[in-house]
Amino acid sequence: MTMTKAKGSPTKTKANRRITRASISKASATKTSSPAADDVGLLVLGFDEQQKPCGARFVDAKPDLVAKAARLMGLKVYKTTSPDVAEVAKKLPVGQLYATGRAFVPNMRQSLYSDVIVALAAEPQQAAVGPDDDKASTPVARGLPGSWDEIAPGHLVIAQESLDYGWWEAIVLDRKDDMLTLRFRDYPRLPKFFRHCTAIALMSPASAQ
Repeated sequence: MTMTKAKGSPTKTKANRRITRASISKASATKTSSPAADDVGLLVLGFDEQQKPCGARFVDAKPDLVAKAARLMGLKVYKTTSPDVAEVAKKLPVGQLYATGRAFVPNMRQSLYSDVIVALAAEPQQAAVGPDDDKASTPVARGLPGSWDEIAPGHLVIAQESLDYGWWEAIVLDRKDDMLTLRFRDYPRLPKFFRHCTAIALMSPASAQ
């Protein structure tokens, strides 16, 4: 007598159910591991008076109050617009607003600051909150310095964001002794930053090559 194998045996069906449940659980864990942009809130970034990077995230805070506090401290405010930015920004400490109009924005590691800056730079629209005064005040590059001693406001140089993220074109905004205030040329809505003049690279004119 020839025996026909039954379709969908109880053992196989139970195994399939276990695999399906495991797959659903894994998918759910993956979805919840990446925070939504709204869960992170607003980011406040920049440098303090000692030229050290600082940053914080403000959850469920009024954008106008956060923007006012950041402006008093010379910092920039950003709205997280993508899961990629939110993933990095969730590592920032939660900031606090005070009745005085200022805010608590602690110092942070340069490596984490660079991670957030690069994530923001990758966004087509860098969603800065508040008036875009810095973009309007950023000068147009007016030349290449011939030496580090010649570097002056308006010159185009190359500045390193970090060892991991390399060197980007930057415009000199100000110079005080050997300290330079710069802004990345292609990302005018990112915060301005500071570098010693010997820590940046000079660009050679095409005629000198």
